Amino acid sequence: MLVSNAQSKIGPWARRWAVACLAAAAPMVQAGEPRLPPDVLKQIRLQYVVEGQETRYLAASVDLNGDHLPEWVVHVVGPMACGTGGCPTLVFTPQGAGYRLINTISVSRPPVRVAAQSSHGWRDLIVHIGGGGGKAGDVALAFDGRAYPGNPTVPGPRVKPAALDGAEVLIADFQSFTDALPLPPADGPASVSPTTGGEGPSFDCKKAAGPVEKRVCADPDLAALDRALAQAYAKGLQQWPPENQTQERAAQRAWLAQRNACAKASDLPACIKASYQRRLVALQIRNGEFEVPAAVGYVCQGQESTPFTAVFYNQPDPRAAVLTFGDRQEIVFATPSGSGAKYANPRVEFWEHHGEAAVTWGGKSYSCWAR
Repeated sequence: MLVSNAQSKIGPWARRWAVACLAAAAPMVQAGEPRLPPDVLKQIRLQYVVEGQETRYLAASVDLNGDHLPEWVVHVVGPMACGTGGCPTLVFTPQGAGYRLINTISVSRPPVRVAAQSSHGWRDLIVHIGGGGGKAGDVALAFDGRAYPGNPTVPGPRVKPAALDGAEVLIADFQSFTDALPLPPADGPASVSPTTGGEGPSFDCKKAAGPVEKRVCADPDLAALDRALAQAYAKGLQQWPPENQTQERAAQRAWLAQRNACAKASDLPACIKASYQRRLVALQIRNGEFEVPAAVGYVCQGQESTPFTAVFYNQPDPRAAVLTFGDRQEIVFATPSGSGAKYANPRVEFWEHHGEAAVTWGGKSYSCWAR
């Protein structure tokens, strides 16, 4: 009998829970071996582990918000976690060098899926509900800018019947408590954060999509750049104020689109490398990793009352400048120039020679002079 091991270990609760799982009659999918980060394991232990009772889990990592750093989705199974309606599904997001819990989705069941649709920049999650007197089915949970709905059994604007077209299974259904993975002991070997360690990139190469990600996986130098960028981004998320985090998440998604556009470049590796270098330098500047040089002030014709400054960073590769024009700010990068110094990004171009500067910003051109 499939549930005999679980019954012998945790008694009547396991029998009730396992019978409910078997009622779904779905084919068993054996869990893989996800290596949960240490702080994720710690938070699970604090909430759900009691001496003498076994707690298990199923988990998957997935980039939910498009920032190129994977979240962890963990379904916890155990007598201290589950009820007749199901078990909790936890969502952790990167913060600094670790992870923080952003959600506990109660009374949920596998399969747990990630939808093709997004809300507030985060992909919807789909969980199965049933038992405890509720109507069984799959529901889609929409992010509200801070979290997913905590109770999937309560219908509302962010809890709706799910459309499974294009959805990807994160955590498959299973038949027995013992199909889930046991939590490692608290003093066991440390797990590795997906944003650090190893020689590959920060993302899972088994899920690499498109020629750019596949090239990063195949090139150790590009993989190293990807790891460095992921670490710089995670460091920023730990120290940036909330308003800057929102801005930088959007910037990260925009950068990923620009990086992926290298698929059309004639020299794919060079394009990818330059894309990573520019974004990495921008993050390092945002994180205060370089000594800040003195700012150079300019006066622009027709904009004399609008302050314009440039701070030139010559340490990184490529060289960069932070331009501030009134309340607008951009990081631009050195580009080849026949004379003088030229810096640019997709929105701004700045050329300077002997104190005179030509600036194109937002489609408008300005003639400026150093003060």
